[in-house]
Order: sequence, then structure tokens, then C-alpha cells
Amino acid sequence: MLSESRARERHAAGVPLVLVRAHADTHDIDALALSDGLLTRQGARTSHAAVVARQLGKVCLVGCDALVIDEAERSIRFGTTVLSEGDLVTIDGNDGAIYGGEMRVEERVPHELVARLARLAADEA
Repeated sequence: MLSESRARERHAAGVPLVLVRAHADTHDIDALALSDGLLTRQGARTSHAAVVARQLGKVCLVGCDALVIDEAERSIRFGTTVLSEGDLVTIDGNDGAIYGGEMRVEERVPHELVARLARLAADEA
């Protein structure tokens, strides 16, 4: 979503959303709180927007040079891929990838970690 008002509409409808900005400012906090993630053209991994987003538990990609935001057309572009505001976009905070559409999320918990935690819990009992 490119604006707080549209983010509110989408959130009220129960639809996932990613807040997209050229750069995030402190006045974006309300829209960020409603979103599932933040994507900005400018910024760095330790920029204020990135730190705040991560503290809110949001996926955050900042400093995406390939991102072109067209406010007039209410769209974003990455190379030849154009997405209209409201189209689903998936951002991967682990590898920095951006996907048009919804991606399947797979959570993996290492078996070694689960076993170690079970041993620690047993030792505490």
C-alpha cells in the first residue's frame, strides 16, 4: 500500500499488506503497525524505519534501488514487473527477495535444536 488510508482499508478487509515507501518517516508508524511488512527504495539495514519495523515484528526490506514507485498510477515496478496498488507482493526478509503475488511460507525448525531444547527442559525438571 502506498498510503495510510489504503492500508487501513485493506487491513479492515483482513487482507495482507506491505507498506511501500520511497523512504519511511516517523509519521508512517500507524500504517506500519497495520502492515505485514515494509519495503522502501531508500534506507539501510540499520535505518530508523528498519529498526522500528523489526521491533514491531514486521518483515522489512529497505534500500531497494530497483524499486520504482509511481504515485500517479498507484503502482510499483521492478525491472519489467509492474504491480498495481492492491496487488499482492511478498517480501523475504532473509534473502531480500521480492515476489509479485503470494508465496507459500514454509517454516522449518531444525531437529537438532528441538532435541537440544527437549534435553534442556528435561534437565530443568
